[in-house]
Amino acid sequence: DLSCRPWGFFAWNQAGPEVIMVKVAPTDDIIEKAPPAPGGRRRSVLALNHTLEVDTHTPRQKFLIRASHKLQPVLSNTVFKVVLLICLAIALVGGGVWILLDIPDDPGILVLDIIMILVTILFIVEMVINSLVDYKTYPLSFFFWMDALGTVSMVFEISFLAGTSGTIQTTSTSYDAVLMRTARAVKVGAKMGRLSKLTKVITYYFKSKDVALDESKPAEAKVLSQKLMITLSTKVSLLTLCLVLLVPLFAIGQYPEDDLSMRLWAKKMEKSYKAAYESSNTAQPSFETIVQEMKKFYESVNYGVFDVEGFPEKVKMNGTDMTIPGASQLSDMSVPVQKANILRVQVTECMVKRPACSGSKKAYLDFDFTNPKQIEAGQDIALVCFIIFVMFVVSMNLNGILERMVVIPMERMLGMVKSMASDILKQFGLDDDMKDTDGETNEFEETELIEGIFKKFARLASLAAGRNEATAEELAGMDDAAKGVMMDMMNVHVQPKRDSDKDTDDAGSEPDNNTEELAVGTLPVARDVVESWELDVLAMDHEGVSKIITHIFFDSSLGKVTGRSFIDIDTFQRFLGVAKEMYNPLPYHNFNHACDVLHTVYRLMVKTCGKQWLSNVEQYSLLVSALCHDLSHAGKTNPFLVESSHELALRYNDKSPLENMHCAKLFEICGQEDKNLFKQMDKQSKKQARQVCIATILHTDNVNHFEMVKEISKIYEMASDLCDAQASISTELIPQYQDQVLQKNSLLWLELFLHFADVSNPLKPFNVCLKWAWRVLDEFFDQGDEEKQLGLPVGMLNDRDKINRPGSQHGFINFLVAPLVCSTVKLFPSLHELYTQMAENMAQWRTLWIEDAKPTEEEIAKREADIQKHRDMAAELVKRTVA
Repeated sequence: DLSCRPWGFFAWNQAGPEVIMVKVAPTDDIIEKAPPAPGGRRRSVLALNHTLEVDTHTPRQKFLIRASHKLQPVLSNTVFKVVLLICLAIALVGGGVWILLDIPDDPGILVLDIIMILVTILFIVEMVINSLVDYKTYPLSFFFWMDALGTVSMVFEISFLAGTSGTIQTTSTSYDAVLMRTARAVKVGAKMGRLSKLTKVITYYFKSKDVALDESKPAEAKVLSQKLMITLSTKVSLLTLCLVLLVPLFAIGQYPEDDLSMRLWAKKMEKSYKAAYESSNTAQPSFETIVQEMKKFYESVNYGVFDVEGFPEKVKMNGTDMTIPGASQLSDMSVPVQKANILRVQVTECMVKRPACSGSKKAYLDFDFTNPKQIEAGQDIALVCFIIFVMFVVSMNLNGILERMVVIPMERMLGMVKSMASDILKQFGLDDDMKDTDGETNEFEETELIEGIFKKFARLASLAAGRNEATAEELAGMDDAAKGVMMDMMNVHVQPKRDSDKDTDDAGSEPDNNTEELAVGTLPVARDVVESWELDVLAMDHEGVSKIITHIFFDSSLGKVTGRSFIDIDTFQRFLGVAKEMYNPLPYHNFNHACDVLHTVYRLMVKTCGKQWLSNVEQYSLLVSALCHDLSHAGKTNPFLVESSHELALRYNDKSPLENMHCAKLFEICGQEDKNLFKQMDKQSKKQARQVCIATILHTDNVNHFEMVKEISKIYEMASDLCDAQASISTELIPQYQDQVLQKNSLLWLELFLHFADVSNPLKPFNVCLKWAWRVLDEFFDQGDEEKQLGLPVGMLNDRDKINRPGSQHGFINFLVAPLVCSTVKLFPSLHELYTQMAENMAQWRTLWIEDAKPTEEEIAKREADIQKHRDMAAELVKRTVA
């Protein structure tokens, strides 16, 4: 149970038994650190939602936060951005420019390596800074992996790592052309990582463009515009970059870098050299002719052989000096200034054993590929420029389209909504927190702005129509005309102040158990059973039941500050005696059921620390409502009374006839002075007590069930952050949760608690649940028998000849009880054990159903799926309380 402290809470450190004190400032001290609005107006939910700051950061998180704050200016610095762009340009086209300019290897290779190393280092530094500044989203994101790929690909630009600068390319018969072309395609594709950085350039553009938006407009979709632009630009960039990777792959088999003629000429030269070597004629011209033919062959293309090695002109054979002319024919050819432009083609095998061609050493031909390499580099640069152009043009085009179709219409809509909301809020005396006290516009995201406005509208709708209530603070800012409309014409009630705002008589400390005389000396069960969900009132006689009721009203922690303050024991016993007589001896809607619902309501208020957020009058009135919520019940449902034209249906115009009758019976008894449970209250408290009793008892009509589930689900969705934060704190109510969730909707929660208790049998231990289920079915069957006699439609659960008793419980729990309990536990996390018990009870009912009905495997599987769904939800609800 929650221990009620005025403020602050303890959190248990899961890493060990260390208790951390976390201080939460009172609500009045945390509203945007701004002075109160004129006229005592309250800040809206939107402002308060930003105030819950619980310092539970680990040392690592604190380091990342500090690093982020310190390094953020570095990323935003213009010089840093420009340097990064220059480095990106160098990484993309630097090697190609080096080839185009045909810079000699000495000292060109050293200079290029130094530049590429510096660029790589800067890329690494940028990744580290991004990881620290945007530590929540950047690590392992798309941009992270693309930056990593681009940085790693820099090894292809550094000669002593995986670069090709300063290295002569070779080929042989074992040369795999497809493998080489694939490697080159991978190298080009690796630039995709570097190109991804260009999307950041586009991001910078949109951010700077965003500044130029008209500040005079009442509400601009700046954040939404930026998000749309960045998201769509990233998608377009990703598509373009993928094309960069894929296009070279489709061209792998067509790239003409390895011309087969070069290997054929090498083979032909070796064969010709062998013929010349073995010929007895020393003036054999065949080899020289072959060299001249090869030289002439390549004159028509932009590459050709410029040197041969391993074909010496002076040779010695069998002791005789010989001359094989031919190699000198290439002496006039120019040598490439960059070794990377040389392609060396080795002979397949040495047909003549000679020093220059034996073993692993082979004769070779050197080809000059300077011109093809320059063309290739130019094409790479053109490709990069084309991709940049496509990315920028497509992004700009999308920007214009979205500006016209989304951003401008949304700006008009936001301006209109904000203007109308501001006017309406002023009429109701609420502050427009879209502007701070100094007149500057708060940096709210557009969706957050809309959410805040509609939260206000929902609040106003509740005040003016639904709940029909307003607090004194909310009425304080209205003029007399507005108050007249609200209170006289619309009959809006003013909520009384909480105990914390009144004198301390009601909300004083609990009486000392040792000095306070107990109203009930001996209980039929141990007191710790009363303080649990294990209480079984069906195991008691009426005297024992009366003792439990009296204990709750006078001796419990709740009764000591409510029942003892509003009623004396003698008057209560006289009232209880009459109420007991009014409960008919029915299987289900009997005096024991009244006690069971009373006990459940009591436990709900204790578990949710009701004394902190409910007034004593509200708590006492709810206990009275629980005790009397089924007075004089005849064992028939409202639809039956309406169908049979019963006197109660006629009296109350078919609208909740039973519940109206229960309320009337309650106040009929209280109309007798010696039995009046409210006689010690002042006039205002009596009025409030009557309002609570009527509202809560009327809401036990199941016709309101699904609307209640819908309403409380909406409240959770609006305040899920506060509810989830409260779930992780089992020792204290968070002030914001208490103010914005509990006290703000107190009457709704009173209605919920009584209805929740009224259908809570499936949430009790299974032995108790089973007893109540059998009893309610007996009562339904009795009505079904009468429906058959009167010729009325028989209710779905009322036909004893068709209903399987254990089987009927699954649908009742699954469709009626579970949605209510789930939504309730989300709002009141301390009640999670009830949902767990409900899921286990469903499993027990399943077992009894299988034994009794012998269902098919398919039918069993359907119910198993439902049960597992609820078990999973129960585990999730428990998990968030220990997160």
